[in-house]
Amino acid sequence: MQAPIKIGALLSNDDWNALGEVIEAEDGGLLLSLFETFRAAGAKGFLFECAYIDRDFSAAYSAFYATLFHPYLKYCRRLHFFTEDLSYLGTIPTAEAVSREIGSKQSTYLGFIVLRPVTHAPVGSAVLASDRVTDASIQIDVRATHPVHLVGADLQVVGFPITQQDTRVGACAQAAIWMAGRHFHRDHGGPWFSLPDINDAALKPTDNFIARSLPAGSEFLTPDNIVRALRAMDRHPVFHLGRAAVDKPDQLRPLHEIIGRYLDSGIPVIIGLRGRDGATVGHAVVATGRVMREARDADLPDNPTSAEMISHFLVSDDQRGVDRRLPVRAADRSDEYPWTLEDDAVYAVTPLPAKVFMTGEAAETLSRDFIESCVARIDEYRQLARDRAGDASLGVANTVDPSFFAVPPSRLVARTYLTHGWRYKSRALRNRLPAAFKSELIGKQFPRYVWVTEFSLPDDLRGFDMCQRKVRAHVVVDATGSRFGESTLVVQIPGLSMFWTFDASVPVTSQRLVLRATEEADAYYPKVRGWFDYDHCAVPSS
Repeated sequence: MQAPIKIGALLSNDDWNALGEVIEAEDGGLLLSLFETFRAAGAKGFLFECAYIDRDFSAAYSAFYATLFHPYLKYCRRLHFFTEDLSYLGTIPTAEAVSREIGSKQSTYLGFIVLRPVTHAPVGSAVLASDRVTDASIQIDVRATHPVHLVGADLQVVGFPITQQDTRVGACAQAAIWMAGRHFHRDHGGPWFSLPDINDAALKPTDNFIARSLPAGSEFLTPDNIVRALRAMDRHPVFHLGRAAVDKPDQLRPLHEIIGRYLDSGIPVIIGLRGRDGATVGHAVVATGRVMREARDADLPDNPTSAEMISHFLVSDDQRGVDRRLPVRAADRSDEYPWTLEDDAVYAVTPLPAKVFMTGEAAETLSRDFIESCVARIDEYRQLARDRAGDASLGVANTVDPSFFAVPPSRLVARTYLTHGWRYKSRALRNRLPAAFKSELIGKQFPRYVWVTEFSLPDDLRGFDMCQRKVRAHVVVDATGSRFGESTLVVQIPGLSMFWTFDASVPVTSQRLVLRATEEADAYYPKVRGWFDYDHCAVPSS
């Protein structure tokens, strides 16, 4: 009888080759790539569950494999990786002691791979711990906590899930939708969708393109089908065409700007890439992170965004692996990845939360317009604030932060992201913003979601240490509002803060503008995903 669990070391090439024999690996694509990724992350030991009931494959088995003439097994297998050799667990005498010992290995746990009993597509799912990335230029934007129950012990891994397309029942588009949907399930409590569920949602109604394969949709999905599936997951998909899809690409916004905003918001973006070597069917991947570069002021266009500093997007590719580097610019094309965003991206689909009714592009346009208007009328607004407060001691605006007012607003670098209103408020109160700003902010109510646009000087964004980066101004826009008016909530620039509020007893009246002027001029910290305060950035006292 086969042992239910196998444990081994991964300390040499021979050990890794032996692992392939233990799991009887036949796939040389995604599975091999995952092995290489776990090895690069420092895997030194493994634990292999030889019989594992996987909820996803159980759904696929019931919907498809159980109906076939050829018999298929229902049981999967699951392979776990650790940064230490676990061979010694075989010497522990009792089952209870083994379970307790494994439960103590959270700090060394790297993640898992679920193996289907299907030789043509063995990888059912996999998650690699995202905190193993040590390159300061890499930002993993999309990640969630995945609980793992293993031999009576509870572990967890924080990362982004990947699956391999099962070509019998689906294509890369279904795999990309599954990845995004499973992230929303884990991070936001969204609905759980299996691949059969995704097919059902995507194929209603079935059109003539989808009906060209059996089972329907097993060769490809159109962008319309992708949008339908995401809508069924309670998301609001936003569709953008890429320049590779049109004859006049200069008429479209650069796709890297759009994708950068949503990744900065922690939202995965599905990117459709055109077929290689003349193929009519393209490929879908999921963007989950960015590789950043340093940019000089001369490199930046007018009205620049932080996306100008992205050199590559990190994508989960169901055929090639996790964190594959998709170059943004055609000039950066290499043999490492066969596509570039500039030349090959046909579309991008962003699954926004259901409560969001404004795009990041509209929010950034509103924010930049307000910044330009406030800078042009700064002295007028400060005088109005002085008159209302009865304070005649404030000086002129350009002495508050001379470097900010020395450049035209069109040279400010904008960074726009979606966040919860309460999280914006919490971070702002713990940042180095003026005391007068915080005093007004603490009593202000915010909607569930807001768009925040931070503005910095190009020199403020040097290096990759977020504690050294600076923000000079920011604007907060109601993400549930309208781009046509009354959606701006907060504008803050050096020397002036503006708050739009209303009387709760008469909420239908027009908003009231509150102005606060100050002489405080400290630049402050940018938002960093996962940080809720900036205490570790404080300079220690001597």
